[in-house]
Amino acid sequence: MRYLKIVVKDQSSNAQADTVNLFFMQRNPKLPDEVVRTATAVDTSADGLVDYQITGDIDGDRIVSGLQDRELLKHFANSVLKLSWLSRPSMPNRSIIVYVSRFDTATNPVEIRLDFFQREKPMMGKEKLMLSLTACGGAAKGEMRLDEEMLPSDLFDTVDQEALQRMVKTYLKFNWR
Repeated sequence: MRYLKIVVKDQSSNAQADTVNLFFMQRNPKLPDEVVRTATAVDTSADGLVDYQITGDIDGDRIVSGLQDRELLKHFANSVLKLSWLSRPSMPNRSIIVYVSRFDTATNPVEIRLDFFQREKPMMGKEKLMLSLTACGGAAKGEMRLDEEMLPSDLFDTVDQEALQRMVKTYLKFNWR
């Protein structure tokens, strides 16, 4: 199984997330999870938009840090920076894992899962699953939609909902399944 782990940090100590780290992970039941590739995006101007990035091969086309890779990372990271659950104020003990949870018979994704995790203390103990959301739809059309009725309104406002939807749509373009 492959999944994407998203972690944000407040490197500038201004109580606002400014660094988005993406870890493209692969799970083998007999081995520890493996980091296959990583990417980092940084907002140095504190405007909530990516200024610098360390890209790598985001879309899996074997072209390292091509224009499409940079655009995908920028678009995805800008959405992550808008997500208040991770970003405002920066929550160093939180992460999101995104993965395809169900495929159709032609191996096209039909469900994408977003699992929200939190640790009680930094770098200590296991992560605790706080919330799980599912986006469903026809991947052939490129449309996966989160069920907005399932989004807790006390955690996610309209900006968060839009950011989550953009994250799901962009994740499909990563070809990390």
